[in-house]
Amino acid sequence: MNPEQTNPNEEKTVLADHMNEIRQIEIEGYELGVKKARNALFWAGGLIFAGEMLIMFRLGYGFDPQIFGIALFEAAVFVALGLWTRKKPYTAVVTGLIVFLLFIIISGLIGYFDWGAEGFITNMVRGIFVKIAILVTLVKGISDARALQTAKSERF
Repeated sequence: MNPEQTNPNEEKTVLADHMNEIRQIEIEGYELGVKKARNALFWAGGLIFAGEMLIMFRLGYGFDPQIFGIALFEAAVFVALGLWTRKKPYTAVVTGLIVFLLFIIISGLIGYFDWGAEGFITNMVRGIFVKIAILVTLVKGISDARALQTAKSERF
């Protein structure tokens, strides 16, 4: 074979290797976005639990096993969704976003039924910057989660 001639099979192999490297870099980028969304879900669970415990003691209930159980359940839902992002990132992030929005709405409604419009507004505004940060992180993570879930399903 002439040294100037190249083997077409070698060219295909090099091109395939290059494409695989590019695809791996894309997947790593998607994983970073999903990791941020996963951390947002973990933060949501932890902050909700801490907030519930703080409110329980501030209102003078002392330790109430019922409130503790509800707070633990709420936190566990977000932790479970965060863990689920490893298997089904898109489904978990979208579900987490919906659950977080429902939590905010239900919290506002509970405030309304307990203290009227003032309670609703208080519950909606309390922790607004944290709520916005979590919502933005989850919304931004949706496209990466979709791409990662698609890439994982194509690979296997």
